[in-house]
Amino acid sequence: MTAYPALCSALLTAVFAAFLQGCTAPEPASGIPSLAQAYRGRLRLGAAVEPGQLNAPEGRLLAAQFNSVVAENVMKPSRIQPSENEFHFAPADAIVDFAQQHGMTVRGHTLLWYKRTPDWFWSDKDGQPASRDLVLSRLRQHIEAVVGRYKGKVYTWDVVNEVIDPAQPDCLRHDQWLQVVGPDYIDWAFRYAQAADPGARLMINDYSTTLPAKRLCLQHVVQGLLARGVPVHGVGHQMHISIFEPAVAEVDETLAVFARLGLENQITEMDMSLYQRHAYLLPDSLDRLLPLQGQRYEALMKVFLSHPELTAVTWWGISDAHTSRNAGWDWWRSDAPLLFDSQQHPKPGYWGVLKAVQGLSPSVR
Repeated sequence: MTAYPALCSALLTAVFAAFLQGCTAPEPASGIPSLAQAYRGRLRLGAAVEPGQLNAPEGRLLAAQFNSVVAENVMKPSRIQPSENEFHFAPADAIVDFAQQHGMTVRGHTLLWYKRTPDWFWSDKDGQPASRDLVLSRLRQHIEAVVGRYKGKVYTWDVVNEVIDPAQPDCLRHDQWLQVVGPDYIDWAFRYAQAADPGARLMINDYSTTLPAKRLCLQHVVQGLLARGVPVHGVGHQMHISIFEPAVAEVDETLAVFARLGLENQITEMDMSLYQRHAYLLPDSLDRLLPLQGQRYEALMKVFLSHPELTAVTWWGISDAHTSRNAGWDWWRSDAPLLFDSQQHPKPGYWGVLKAVQGLSPSVR
């Protein structure tokens, strides 16, 4: 019972902060070094974005600090083709156009994800369960349309997202894709993507890849793909982490596993919560937690820089003004997982990321 007043206080604080944020239109901080420039020639640095942010202060911050971008939601299958042969390309086009105007590269996310596969995939024209052949045909047409539209504009695709389940003996998530098509749906997704854009880098993307069981399963699946000649070029590690876990050494080991397979590594959805796992309240004051976040970002970036096969780090958001950490089941929390605060000012995390590369780049001060 004693936790209720503190929880209510935290809720009121989050609501009031959101209200203030909606009443102001802050400009991003100026006069600070560009992270993209500091890491030029070493890593692409990117951020996830919604189209509505592009013409707002966050869009200007994106262009100033990053050189890569990914659609947070609008390229997912259910958003880009909500009904069969009904494509909604305009939101994704806006992001790609913004990137081209600002000399940025684009990551494609994602071509296949069980959570965002639209329902029409699974029924035929008579309302009966779709056959394996019909589902594969629809997958091919979807990938041909989406990848084909952005051929030469999207340099890498998360072809399949979150297909690994270490609780299963075959290491694959037992979803409709596996049940209707079989395990080779992953192979076909990669082959369709390569046919649509032979120049694109093709990734398998997943979360919690630092957990030993998950890492082992992902390794097993990837080795199978490579053995069958499937054109998988790399592994995307989502990296939704916290200031408490995982250990930096575990991140290093995970990257090393896939580097030894000759694969590219990318950090695809980076953010760093201030909360302990499933906690309702912050464990300490922001004055203490944010410097720890900065130190941890610095330590992780040093690990990333030590891996020549790691080519890109993408944050899942531009600033704390818009973060998935404060959505869904986390809506009641006021987390601050990104490099810039809700007013687009640099946090200790920004300075930690900058500090990690400064010793390697005399041009950065």
